Amino acid sequence: MEPAQLGVAAGTAVSARPVSLARRLLGGAGRAALLAYDLAPVVEAAALVHGLSRSGELLVACLADDEIPATTWEHTPLRVRLEVIKEAPEWSVRITSCAVHLLGVLEWLPDETRAHYLAEAGLHPRMVELASAPNGRLGIVRTERVLLHDCSGVTPFAFAELVDPGTARAGGFPTADQEWAARDLVGRLTATELDELFDAASGGWESALTLSEGAGGCPHTQRQVFFVDIDRTGLTLMEAEAGFTTVTVLTFDQPADSIEELADGLRQLLESAATAQRAS
Repeated sequence: MEPAQLGVAAGTAVSARPVSLARRLLGGAGRAALLAYDLAPVVEAAALVHGLSRSGELLVACLADDEIPATTWEHTPLRVRLEVIKEAPEWSVRITSCAVHLLGVLEWLPDETRAHYLAEAGLHPRMVELASAPNGRLGIVRTERVLLHDCSGVTPFAFAELVDPGTARAGGFPTADQEWAARDLVGRLTATELDELFDAASGGWESALTLSEGAGGCPHTQRQVFFVDIDRTGLTLMEAEAGFTTVTVLTFDQPADSIEELADGLRQLLESAATAQRAS
């Protein structure tokens, strides 16, 4: 199946999608892991909280652990590899929806500087709690380049492209705290409505674009639709059918930056799909 040709509004949304995904991952969504590849033993630090400060710095918090050298390092800045992997908001299957990878330099903050950041940087309460705990640490990861991986491929970004210190929505929508509320809202779509969306997409609907398709899936997932991701630009769905999967993004006419705007976007998609079906 050839991807549908997008209209101007939908094309803009699709081009904005990778930026939205990467900003959300840097802003605190997903599961972060850090590896200091110059230290021995080479042990990954995975019990992390990550996010962006109000001024646009990428921060990580953890507890110092003697078995993980990166968490106890006290000297010069440390070369690290950081990855953030995000799974789909699904409870019946595990689907990796996207990830970011970067090489950078980690600098753990001394106590007085850490206290300033915890008080002034507008950090998530989970990061503040972890960094403030006994043996808690807070560090800055500096990088110039970020790679986003998702089902459409790999997209490189300069870090400066993804972080705007002047915006209150630096982390994007939905945040990690909003994601399950957004998932619950999308979960109200009926099987009939989902069929209408996919029928319109297969008929050349300009708001839909196929990101990937191919063999895959397990027998127990056949004839099901899974929610791969929800962001301010649209809704990404996976349809599993007889050992074949199709991942489709359905783009909103206008960006959604709240649960209320997401509800409006879903209504718009259903109305647009119905119009496209009538016109075909």
